[in-house]
Amino acid sequence: MLETLGILLLLLIALAIMLPYLRSGTKYGAPFVPMDRDVVARVMKHGEIGKGKKFYDLGSGDGRLVIAAALRGANATGIEIDKIRVFYSNLWIKALRLSNQANIIRGNLFDQDYSDADVVNLYLLEETNDKLKPKLEKELKPGAIVVATAFKVNEWKPVKVDPRGTAYGPIYVYRR
Repeated sequence: MLETLGILLLLLIALAIMLPYLRSGTKYGAPFVPMDRDVVARVMKHGEIGKGKKFYDLGSGDGRLVIAAALRGANATGIEIDKIRVFYSNLWIKALRLSNQANIIRGNLFDQDYSDADVVNLYLLEETNDKLKPKLEKELKPGAIVVATAFKVNEWKPVKVDPRGTAYGPIYVYRR
């Protein structure tokens, strides 16, 4: 009986800790879902990430895409609303000595300017992608690449669809 109550108490504590994170997904764009290494590599490939490119990861989570882009020579910026993930990501960036090429900004992805972007990654919910669409259409320069992982951007025609995305869907590649 005491063991069952202890397990129940632990579950309630865990739920209380996780609830704000689970709810933040729909409020801010998407819940945090880590991306597998092989998917990160495919996003880098489809985004043509390399030296001299300006890369943005919207809703950058733990910063793994920003770090991967910087390691490939890009100037990489992540936009993340969660202050703990921003701190953690920037700590990794400093530890890897990538601060001159990579950073994570704490902010709302709808409030940033993407006019200098060569590549933008969206690992967001479809409804968030659609809300971002007018902003990206207005700000992105011709030829910029948008990589939407798992969730498409409605009414945009992808130049490529890689079925080997995440468990939630393929990787959609768009060129503006």
